[in-house]
Amino acid sequence: MSTEIEHHLDEATAAALEELNRATWEAVGARADKVTGQRVAVPAYQPASKWENESRFSTDFPVLRHLPEALALARSGPLAALVDRFEAILPELRWSQNPNYTEANCSRAFLDGYAYAAFSGPQGPIHLEAPRGGFMLMGPNVDYADHSHAPREVYLALTPAKWRLDQGDWFEVDAGDLVFHDAWQMHGMRTGATPFLAFAGWVEKGSRLGIGFA
Repeated sequence: MSTEIEHHLDEATAAALEELNRATWEAVGARADKVTGQRVAVPAYQPASKWENESRFSTDFPVLRHLPEALALARSGPLAALVDRFEAILPELRWSQNPNYTEANCSRAFLDGYAYAAFSGPQGPIHLEAPRGGFMLMGPNVDYADHSHAPREVYLALTPAKWRLDQGDWFEVDAGDLVFHDAWQMHGMRTGATPFLAFAGWVEKGSRLGIGFA
């Protein structure tokens, strides 16, 4: 499947991005959802027709101080090879937040405690409408409040965290686990004493600006 890569990237970097994208979705396709046991088919590529402005970018989000620890923890887990590919391409990725996440609907601790680096999507170096994917970082002792969105979503955990679906009971998610969210399914995450790193991917196209809280 062909993709459109940002033109300023050299051939080696573009190849590394393609390999990261392929390897990540292969890891998703090789796993069953932790809760239901269902598998997620790797979606077909849908090239994006335009660049979307749906992110707040920064190089100094407070949570980034936890990235070295998160990478070290993830490298000791079952997806170390994926972590190495992600770290190798990190200089070409931009960390971002959803600009609709503000202190009006989120805690200050959460805003200081999360960031997302896309490698595919409307603003990713691999320019796709779907699937879109990137890596989510949360700091220690952070709650990502219950939220939902139209596109179906997968999370592939690289370090442990806690999860809940449909405002139910919290459950443990370990490194290597896959969690699937159906369209508009409410879900929330929570970290403990260590940071959380995971691949987060949307199966269908959609805008980050459409995410809503409970």
